[in-house]
Amino acid sequence: MNRRHLLLTTPLATAGLAFPGLLRAAQDGKFGKHSADEWTELNRKADAEVKAIKPDSADLSAADQQLVIDMAAGGMLQLELSRIALVKAASEDVKDYARSEVAEQTALAEKLKEIAGAKGLAIPETPDEKTQKALDAFTKTSAADFDEAYLKKVGIEGHESLALTMGKVQTEAGDTALKQLAMVALPLIAVHLQAARDESEDKG
Repeated sequence: MNRRHLLLTTPLATAGLAFPGLLRAAQDGKFGKHSADEWTELNRKADAEVKAIKPDSADLSAADQQLVIDMAAGGMLQLELSRIALVKAASEDVKDYARSEVAEQTALAEKLKEIAGAKGLAIPETPDEKTQKALDAFTKTSAADFDEAYLKKVGIEGHESLALTMGKVQTEAGDTALKQLAMVALPLIAVHLQAARDESEDKG
């Protein structure tokens, strides 16, 4: 990626429930539009917000259960496609992007699993048929086309889809913990999305 503005996973990810930093510092010392200090504070705040989410044991409504399934499926697709990118991407910067995406989606999945588990709901830990077909198709992408295809599929389309799902969770979920998770995730999804859009424009 031309801008070198993707950040490798920060120590926040070591907690397992925190979001990583999503951008690498640019050569001008900034993280996207944020200074290094601003970006550190943004991640510190996200870390605290994620850790503060405390699910209760109340049953989820049928509608909330479906939202959990939708969140889990979208995140798993992003995660597994990014794992493929760690192997197939030609650009080290695209691999950096994929690493941060793996860390982000792993953290989201762990918190979602914690919320669901507190309520007696099991989340599938392997791809469903639709996700597996998408993964199989993506592995056939040629090496020459892979990096741009990944940015489009995961960086742009994937994050647009996640933003829609999380937006629905934030406005429609009855469960407080789910709403809080969406509230924390949406700004970070937006950062990843904008980074991919910027890079795709650079490549265009």
